[in-house]
Amino acid sequence: MRKTFLTIVCTLCAGFLFAGNAGTSGVYECGTWLQLVATPFDDYHFVEWSDGNVEPVRTVEVNEDATYIAYFAANCEEYANWPVVVLYDWLLMVNVNAINQMGYYISPANVTWYRVVGEPDDMHNAFPQDDQVVIRGSYYLTLAQNLQNTGNYYAVVDVSNAQGMLCDGLMRTVIINYSGGGKAPQVNLLPNYASPGQQIKLVGLNPNEKTAVQIFSTAGQLVRTFICEDTQLVFPAEYIAGCYQVKVSSPSINQVLKYLVRN
Repeated sequence: MRKTFLTIVCTLCAGFLFAGNAGTSGVYECGTWLQLVATPFDDYHFVEWSDGNVEPVRTVEVNEDATYIAYFAANCEEYANWPVVVLYDWLLMVNVNAINQMGYYISPANVTWYRVVGEPDDMHNAFPQDDQVVIRGSYYLTLAQNLQNTGNYYAVVDVSNAQGMLCDGLMRTVIINYSGGGKAPQVNLLPNYASPGQQIKLVGLNPNEKTAVQIFSTAGQLVRTFICEDTQLVFPAEYIAGCYQVKVSSPSINQVLKYLVRN
């Protein structure tokens, strides 16, 4: 994630230095109202300000010296949603063919599987934090040999050497729930990279269960809650650009997916 600094200095006299563009500083009379604009480069989107504000255009009153940091992230719709193949109820595999079609070529040595401990970690910061390593250096997670109790599993793929690709570094797969028997549920968002207000389908739900779906903002705030008793749920994407977390909970499903809203 990239960040841009804007420093505001509060003075007691009427003074003005050029400000407003990323990376500049301004000196203003205390009490002045300023409009701050976070404009991302192509292929990036605004995430949030350092004080948690998620509005790319905002107005602030100059009451004291302050530094505002705007955070931007690459438009990587697959950032935390790389595909997994469920071959059997005891074998998960990173979907290598699908990832190759995205333009990435990965080595088994760069794949690490984890079991979620507690809540899924924030994929926009350093991760994993407290999750348990299950197996390193393999496309596969053979649950019969490496199962650390039932729960949520995911793989992290290191593609730091992906030359010419916008999204490099550590990429995470979808979270797969292993319930101890039967095929693991495959819940997906279609699409997971949307325009503001675009319809999104959450598919793979069990119609015989009551499923709770919670949507969280980039700042971790709960913005929507749905209850579904069907095979799929259709809901509109949020109108503010950013990455949103979708928590899906039912007696047989406990997964967290993400989708991006472009500017």
